Amino acid sequence: MRVRRSEAFAPSAITNFFEISYHARGGSAGATGGGYVLTKGTTTRALARDGGGRVATVVNGDPGYDARTTRRAAKALLSEQAPGVSVELDQTSDTPIGGGFGASAAAATSAVYAVASAAGIARRKDVLASYAYRAEVEERTGLGTVSVIYDGVGAGAITVPGEPGRSEFLRVKIPKGLRIVTGFLAPFDKRDALSSKPVSDRINALGRESLRSFVSDPTLANLASEGERFSRRLGLESPEVVKMIAAAKAAGAEYASQNMIGYSVHSLVFDGGSGRVASALRSLSPDVRVDEFGVGRKRASVLKASRR
Repeated sequence: MRVRRSEAFAPSAITNFFEISYHARGGSAGATGGGYVLTKGTTTRALARDGGGRVATVVNGDPGYDARTTRRAAKALLSEQAPGVSVELDQTSDTPIGGGFGASAAAATSAVYAVASAAGIARRKDVLASYAYRAEVEERTGLGTVSVIYDGVGAGAITVPGEPGRSEFLRVKIPKGLRIVTGFLAPFDKRDALSSKPVSDRINALGRESLRSFVSDPTLANLASEGERFSRRLGLESPEVVKMIAAAKAAGAEYASQNMIGYSVHSLVFDGGSGRVASALRSLSPDVRVDEFGVGRKRASVLKASRR
């Protein structure tokens, strides 16, 4: 029995405002909106064998974690491109999961790249990433993040929604020394918000305004300012999230707002002040996980592959 191994990486990304895009049948089909690709993400190690057609996952050492988006993406890819091949996926996420960090997008994207490499599937990145994109939409764990991170870096906004290779992303210039300090409290099930018509209507009205404003002045300052405005007006900030935003700003963060969507915040810090902001967030509660990132410059890719 042939055994093939591969390892792939995809960066995570934080969304700070968005508008849901719908297809002709009325279901969600992606999104426009702004955000930041991060320096950290998910690494997937894939082991492929002939026979069985099964997909098994382990996430951060936990074989019981319900990696439904990753499994859906991998199963669809194998069903269409390599029927009968089984894969074991061992994933390490360096960002919080379920907090608006794009972890499911990074996991599914790195998974399809690793699976394709291990199974000998030779397709373009956008074709492979489309399996991750559709899995995210179908599982309601995300809407447009895959369309950026599959081969993109930096910060900006999706101005035209669509699958990888079809959407358009308007980037902003990133100054040297910018750090993103985040606070994460608990997972947030996006299905609850995305399935609520009053909430989705509010998201779309505010997201449309924010995108229009950003496109008129595509700068980092305007991207971050629109994220703050969207966050305040949307009304999903819990009291704990409000406290984290206030603490980050008081400690010197230039901008701070809620991750979309999560019980999490992200703050933009300049001039070496990230340590003060991180300390301020940690002082709020021992339950707050604090991370620090740069704006990502490493593209999603296969890192290594072997066969025996």
